[in-house]
Amino acid sequence: MKIGVIAEQLGTTVRTLRFYEAQGLVQPQRTPGGTRLYDEADVARFAAVLALARLGFSLQELAALAAVRSQNETGAAASRDVLARLAAMDQSLAEQATAIKAQRRDLAQARALVSRCQGCTQRPLRAVCDQCEVSRGVSDSQILQLIWEAPIRD
Repeated sequence: MKIGVIAEQLGTTVRTLRFYEAQGLVQPQRTPGGTRLYDEADVARFAAVLALARLGFSLQELAALAAVRSQNETGAAASRDVLARLAAMDQSLAEQATAIKAQRRDLAQARALVSRCQGCTQRPLRAVCDQCEVSRGVSDSQILQLIWEAPIRD
């Protein structure tokens, strides 16, 4: 299978897949002439790396995870190491999930507040908005701190 087809299938770029390959995360077979031969196992590895990288796991973490089995003398040692790493990854995802839930609550609060401005005919400037009762809720929303311009300072 050609790498361009794999990249399209996985929603990424050839450059990204080549980078992962250069990092040793995927090691395709090669013809005597040096042409890479990707099989379904390579596609599955690329997909796993992409999914985990998109969740924020570093390439160093993924490379360490990929190398766990080969770095242990026994299956028992390897399984302990893999289980510890998987538990750490699960904890990281749980923390992300908590942060995402909090951010979604903030987004909902911001949307509710901003929707109250839909009929406003005033120019959206801090000097004008600060006079409006809707603006009082801005300080309660983290994302609105970014959207509302900086406060007027004396």
